[in-house]
Amino acid sequence: MPSHAFRIHGAGCGLADFIHRDIDFGAPEALRLHSRKPGDGGLEMGKIVFQKDLLRFAGVSWESILRALTGSDAPPPAFNVGGPAVSALALASQLLRPSKVPVTYYGVSGDDGPAASMRLLLSQTPLDISCFRQRPGRTLSTHVFNDPRAGRGSGDRFFVHQDSGGAEFDPALIGESFFQAAVNLYAGTALSPGLHRALPALLQKGRRRGALNIVGAVFDYASEKAAPGGPWYMGEGEAYPYMDLLVADAEEISGLAGKPPSAGSAGVEAAVDILIRRGLTTAVVTRNAEPVYYRSIGGVFGECRGYAPVHPELAEMCRDRIRHPGDTTGAGDNFLGGLLCDLMHQLLSDDFFPKGETHVERELLQIAPLRLRRAIDFGIVAGGLACLQHGSIRVESGPGERLAAIRSLLPRPLAAGRPW
Repeated sequence: MPSHAFRIHGAGCGLADFIHRDIDFGAPEALRLHSRKPGDGGLEMGKIVFQKDLLRFAGVSWESILRALTGSDAPPPAFNVGGPAVSALALASQLLRPSKVPVTYYGVSGDDGPAASMRLLLSQTPLDISCFRQRPGRTLSTHVFNDPRAGRGSGDRFFVHQDSGGAEFDPALIGESFFQAAVNLYAGTALSPGLHRALPALLQKGRRRGALNIVGAVFDYASEKAAPGGPWYMGEGEAYPYMDLLVADAEEISGLAGKPPSAGSAGVEAAVDILIRRGLTTAVVTRNAEPVYYRSIGGVFGECRGYAPVHPELAEMCRDRIRHPGDTTGAGDNFLGGLLCDLMHQLLSDDFFPKGETHVERELLQIAPLRLRRAIDFGIVAGGLACLQHGSIRVESGPGERLAAIRSLLPRPLAAGRPW
């Protein structure tokens, strides 16, 4: 029987997404808004820019920028919940509902209309939002612009983040209860400056308490603007030695390493090597439609490295937007949520790990490491399916629907127990 002792607690970015579809990033009107150099406030595909910096870069009003990108007769943007933390956790809660594993989000919003809409949507998932606090002020939001032509026809997006005047995440919101979980997730903390500053201390505390620390990166425009080329700021103190797993995309891993992005796998591998020299043990790097790179030098995942290809059937579906409408808004967040789910399934299904305690003894994980590649394959399918929907979060038609959809696309049934 599944045990309620195993749970996932996560903190980080959660915000309101306003999603614009069918944007042509290469149109003349959009070309004038393209970035000329890192951190200058212009638009770059796949990256975040702060709204105030884009306004300064463009020298025109926000309304003029919207018209240039979407046209004068575009429909209103669609609403969804976004942010690497809350989106990944919402999917994990759906996938783990059949296993009765609690998933809790620790976050903060304002007290405005978008906050109410976020809570309404999240209430239709199994995610526990009792620690999603409300504070006076405006809820952080992001305008997401999707171009189905980008990414060699698979689609891509860029983000304009409203970064001021919102309710700030006070790290004091994370109390002792946060660490009473098998897994602590921190995702998109660079968009929550107070939490990001405290990240090293929180990781160290989680390690002492026995939780597995998983970190999901986000494009850190503030660091890119302050110091083009990086390395990006990772809080006050040492963070990497206390991460059990870092999940990032190719741009993010390069920024964190302070290495200029380069095409191909060599640049990604070099950036991961730099972070390993800083104390990181395990990294997973997504690369849009290219194979996912992973490397572990020990810890809870043992020693492994390699590339995991994208799912060919889902990749083909994503290139046919007539028959399969959707966007890539939540692809990375859903990848992370799927990966979390499979790691928890491994802990639950393996009789080697006692189920009556909140934490898994780290010594046991050293003896029987978790299978990283299996979790990545699960995450790849979760991220691919997310590209067939609009926005990061989709409400299930019934319990277990999304889990069944992912399992139907995996190359083989999930193994029960651990092959020795």
